[in-house]
Amino acid sequence: MRWSLFACLVVFGCGSGAPAKSADAAAGEADGVAEPKPAAESTSEKADKAEPSEKSGAPTTAATKEDVQAILQLVLDDDALGPYLHLERPDRFPLRIGGRDLPEGLELTKATKPVVIVPDPDADKKPVIVFMEVKVEGDEANVRYRYDVEKVRGSSTLKHRDGHWVLTRSRVTEH
Repeated sequence: MRWSLFACLVVFGCGSGAPAKSADAAAGEADGVAEPKPAAESTSEKADKAEPSEKSGAPTTAATKEDVQAILQLVLDDDALGPYLHLERPDRFPLRIGGRDLPEGLELTKATKPVVIVPDPDADKKPVIVFMEVKVEGDEANVRYRYDVEKVRGSSTLKHRDGHWVLTRSRVTEH
């Protein structure tokens, strides 16, 4: 009897329309022992599994060019970064930035002049702020950058509040 019940469950699903059960589950039910059902996932748990992990380096949400532009403008205008820019020195003005995966067509300004976007910052001889990470997840953004001429690295956290981005935390360290 046990074998025929197993065959019915595995091969035909007993016509219930439910998915076929494993041999262990079928055997347990045949013995009158019910297998506990797994806890249901919350909607946020399902969303977490569907999105790439942080370790993969893939963005978890698609930020618009306007979002990235607003975020980077706030970082460039950050008072913590200002003392390291030295825009009065040769080759520092207009400010130059670069980084992989920056959207095309960004329009940023610093000290009344447009910022120059450099396609390959490592090949450029002039000082360049290199954005190593611009990660936007929902209403929070994290930015990491380096400015090699001043031997500094920075990180900023921004939040989207009331329809605009706000710099909530920043740190610049010398290396």
